[in-house]
Amino acid sequence: MGFFTTLSTLFRKPKPPRLSCPAKLWKSILLDLRRRGRGKIESGGFLLGVKRGEHRVVRAFLAYDDVDPNALQGAILFDGSRMDIVWQRCRDKGLEVVADVHTHPAGFGQSSIDRANPMIPERGHLALIVPNFADRTYKPGEIGIYEFLGKREGWANHSRAGRSFFAVGWFA
Repeated sequence: MGFFTTLSTLFRKPKPPRLSCPAKLWKSILLDLRRRGRGKIESGGFLLGVKRGEHRVVRAFLAYDDVDPNALQGAILFDGSRMDIVWQRCRDKGLEVVADVHTHPAGFGQSSIDRANPMIPERGHLALIVPNFADRTYKPGEIGIYEFLGKREGWANHSRAGRSFFAVGWFA
């Protein structure tokens, strides 16, 4: 019995990542974040896509300042009353918000403001943080990956999981 258990463990299909994004789209998102922040201020946006069970596939990017022109003020100050624009874009494209992404001036750790103010305050929402105002193309393992678990539970940090949690590639 132990032999077959070992065999089944060896040949078990690995768990798919929770989030994936085509490499070309990811690179475009990072370039857009860099351009919008001008290397001086935080920028960000919503990652729109489709959910397949636990797996989410990014298909489009909607910048915060395209929804709320006053959102980028050094730190991000997004007017939540403008979320109707996000929901309408999702309906128009047949997508949903699968995560959000924003930049930080240095590392990719969550600030106390990030922890206290999830962009989508629903259990399971994913928030990505790109360091150094997205000054280059960062890959999973070099960015912050956080999952909102609820107001009481706070956040789970998946940053160390890197590519096993967030896959960037041609397959997405």
